[in-house]
Amino acid sequence: MYLTGKIDIDPSQITVYKKVKPTKLFSKLVDALTFGSLSQKREHETFTAVAILQQLNIALRTLNVKNVIRLAVDDYDFYLDEKGEEDDLEQAMFEFKAKVDPIESEFFNTIYLVLEHNDDSIKYLIEISVYRKHKIGEYPIKINVNGVMTDLKTQDGESSEQLKARLEPIFSSQEAYDYFIKTKKTIFNSFIDELEQAVRRYIKIDDIKKTTTIQVIRPNEKVSSKEQIKHDRYADPVYYGYYGFDNYFLYSWLWADMLFSHNMYVNDFYMVDSLGNEVMNVGTMGFNAGDYNTLNSDASFEPPGAGDISYYGENEYEDTLADANLIEDSAADTEADTSSDWLSDDYDNISGDDMSYNACSSCGSCSSD
Repeated sequence: MYLTGKIDIDPSQITVYKKVKPTKLFSKLVDALTFGSLSQKREHETFTAVAILQQLNIALRTLNVKNVIRLAVDDYDFYLDEKGEEDDLEQAMFEFKAKVDPIESEFFNTIYLVLEHNDDSIKYLIEISVYRKHKIGEYPIKINVNGVMTDLKTQDGESSEQLKARLEPIFSSQEAYDYFIKTKKTIFNSFIDELEQAVRRYIKIDDIKKTTTIQVIRPNEKVSSKEQIKHDRYADPVYYGYYGFDNYFLYSWLWADMLFSHNMYVNDFYMVDSLGNEVMNVGTMGFNAGDYNTLNSDASFEPPGAGDISYYGENEYEDTLADANLIEDSAADTEADTSSDWLSDDYDNISGDDMSYNACSSCGSCSSD
């Protein structure tokens, strides 16, 4: 079990930018992406995207979220914390220019900023994505937050059986389980609300979409050590394999079996596969986990025979769901390109004389960004 919050941002007509570079890490990112040789249009796109990213980073710093662990452009990691450094924004000084093709860099699709944050109850991974192009109906700025429980971190030398023993009080009764979930959801949702308000203070927006959910991992085989955890850089940030994070994540891989063995009544959650792909959404009407092999990793997956449930394809259990006529077989995606290059669209509405870069003149946090 882990918590997920998503904030999708539709920015207002962008305040446009002149060539006044942001400082330190973000300045180096602009240098690396522009090479001083792009067209004015592409340069405008780059400055706009990086400036938005910087403003979002500043918003996070007002919440004392300042531990940057990754900065990436498309599939290239400009910075990746592989040592567990704290508050390491100023240490992210890699030689990016020499490693990126200047022609390819002109056509970047997505810039990512990932930060890590701890409080007394939850460890957060916060992934910000700024897309140059996005599908019609989707928003170009996305914040994906994952939360895991700090007190359930695997201790040095602790086996999965010992970790299970520490989990037992949570599953000792339905009341204990419900109280645990309710408490953690309240803390997580409060953080997401604070994050939304911080974003609204620093980014002019037309609309924000916000959701929070509980995710329960149903692995297709039992996981008993952190070495068995699957990683995928394109899945939720918890699956990336960030330094030291699997110590916090292992309990999540035991959760489904604990629900099954203790026959907990479960509702209002998403079941996901080993890479975080949605398998089913269980609504308010749930089911008793011990009644089916839905969450039992010692058996083949079976859909529950009760509950208010929606099913999805493109996951490890797709064939089983299709055989049960709960989803249609996947078909090739022949959808036409309906994406919007919103940064270019904004540029088309301005003249060169209008360009003015709005870095955060009112906030001292810029000095370390």
